[in-house]
Amino acid sequence: MDDSLMDSQSNSDIPADNSNALSEAVRRLSDGFSGISKFFGLQEYLKKIPEEVAKVDAAMTQLSQSGGASASELRAYFEQAAESAQKYGVSISDLVGITAEWSRMGYGLPDAKALAEAATLYSHITGMDIRASSEALVSTVQGLRLETGEVTQLLDMLSRAGNDLSLDPAGIGLALLESAGAFRTANTELSQSVALTAGADSILQDPSAVADLWNAVEARIYGTRQALEAAGTETDGMLASTAQLRDLVQELTGFDIMAGSDGTQLKDLYSIIVGIGSEWQNLPASVQGGLLDALAGSQGDALGSVLDNVSMIQTAYQSAENASGSALQAQEEYEQGIQYSLDRLKASFQQFADTLAGDGLLKGVVDFGNGTVNVLEAFTDFLGPLGSAGLAGAGIGITKFMKNLDCRKVLKIAWILSWSNTDKEMIRRFIVQVCAFGSFKINQRGVIAGTR
Repeated sequence: MDDSLMDSQSNSDIPADNSNALSEAVRRLSDGFSGISKFFGLQEYLKKIPEEVAKVDAAMTQLSQSGGASASELRAYFEQAAESAQKYGVSISDLVGITAEWSRMGYGLPDAKALAEAATLYSHITGMDIRASSEALVSTVQGLRLETGEVTQLLDMLSRAGNDLSLDPAGIGLALLESAGAFRTANTELSQSVALTAGADSILQDPSAVADLWNAVEARIYGTRQALEAAGTETDGMLASTAQLRDLVQELTGFDIMAGSDGTQLKDLYSIIVGIGSEWQNLPASVQGGLLDALAGSQGDALGSVLDNVSMIQTAYQSAENASGSALQAQEEYEQGIQYSLDRLKASFQQFADTLAGDGLLKGVVDFGNGTVNVLEAFTDFLGPLGSAGLAGAGIGITKFMKNLDCRKVLKIAWILSWSNTDKEMIRRFIVQVCAFGSFKINQRGVIAGTR
């Protein structure tokens, strides 16, 4: 049907019964909009949609510029991100933005996506906002040089150790972040590093003090006096060589800090602390004091407290070793709270806004061959005639209304109304009548659209 024929058609050309049914449907539809506006503040709700589209568009632009992902990869990622945002309870724009940050660090899109989801999970475990949790996780991953697959293990360990030792996982994470370099130098495995930080935090109750302790102990055991002096670090009580420290510890406790008889490789820090701690209570106080000076210097009191309660380090290690699935369990607990529902609403709202904007959201980021589309203009074109005023009161005739409305837009309007008290049967009848009366065709994108 051509435009002139559609324009010349009047309401009188429509069979009476069908015309009355359609008129009633449109009237009820208009009443539905009015009811929502009064009951749910729909107009204010709709005004926020372009803002949310812009947020997601900006995040997707950052992502497209941060790596070498293709247009098809970005399309697929966006669909996955919308699902992940619903799953974890975070806005789509935040999740995409965090993914872009990981992508800028050189991670491919799949790894960047996984790490962004891990940052979201970490925020729920620690109570930090997602930006802070992502920054902390970035520093920890870099400090410990973790592979992507190890990050979930880390979150499991932090969650389980925090739960078992009644500690704030954020505190354990902070101590781990600030001492990550020391643990890496000391050949300490991930579970051992978490055990040392969590166990010491349960004793000292101060994450920063825990980090200071392990940084000092690592420097004295694995470093050299000359290097510490050159760096301006305190060296009081430190022995001149690793060989001397080995002899002192072995003489007093019977524990060998070296991994082999040739004396060329130190054991990891966890093993050294637990090995010395197992004999600590058998040493006289004067002997303990001299050993603490050699091992920790000004941090001797803190190390003494840890060695007095070395069983807490071992308990934390058992928690870390048996932590698989703890992070997701913490997420499930988070999902029981009202905040999760509110966070999911953010994701739902942005996904809803994207659905209204259609393909324009991604076309604002990537040129798909038909030219870049301005998302907000595309949305405004849609919202202007349909969203800001009642349909009947806007002076849109039945025939012209059918001409300018395609089936997909009808479904979007129906989606809005389905959240209200509008008669669901009337919504269904409206959709059927519009699709029945309009002259529809398959457009180039494969969407059933009204003749223009």
